[in-house]
Amino acid sequence: MDRASQVLAQGPGPGVPRSYRAVADHSGVPRSALHHRARGRRSIEAKAKSQQYLAPFEEKAVVEFILQMANLGTPIRVKFIPAIAFSATSYRSEADRPAKPPGVNWAKALEKRHPILKARRVKALDWNCHERNVYNKIEHWFGVIYKVLADPAITAGNVYNKDETGVMLPMLGSVKVLVRKDDIRDYRGARVQRTMVTAIECISADGRYLDSLVIWPATAHRSN
Repeated sequence: MDRASQVLAQGPGPGVPRSYRAVADHSGVPRSALHHRARGRRSIEAKAKSQQYLAPFEEKAVVEFILQMANLGTPIRVKFIPAIAFSATSYRSEADRPAKPPGVNWAKALEKRHPILKARRVKALDWNCHERNVYNKIEHWFGVIYKVLADPAITAGNVYNKDETGVMLPMLGSVKVLVRKDDIRDYRGARVQRTMVTAIECISADGRYLDSLVIWPATAHRSN
């Protein structure tokens, strides 16, 4: 409830005439705001809140996911943030679910609403240089993943380890990502030579496993 609505609900103080001007002078709230609330007009903040794409708890989950991915060394590119917001509404009923992701400027508005977030450009860095301080990176990663696994809501069946062997395909030299405001890293790991042949294996903490996947380089789709 905004300040004007609170003043109207409490009523004028002792000895204060029942007029908008007198109540405004006594409370410090503009007379126009009192007049508008008395006639049912919403405040700018309330109107903006009702027009938000996500519910507050959905937006909180999106922010936590963005920060978690940045902590794990895989910051999310800004252009993918609207798609993540859209996926956060997938649990809703079809009638209440938005038909498409929010606009391209939604990620910028999210950054403004949450000062903990900061958009930053990161450039590619050769893995040979990236791995010089690998001990500190591994120590940081285990500190992050420990907090995740300590959550009782995370079951062993939902914890997977992936083993990947291969070389990454070409990526942009610099991309824009959304990370924690105090995260000063301005690089991401990349390889200089980028021919892709990748083998992937994945197994969960309770012993279940996914079929292995092998990705081959090709210029055209091969049905066999």
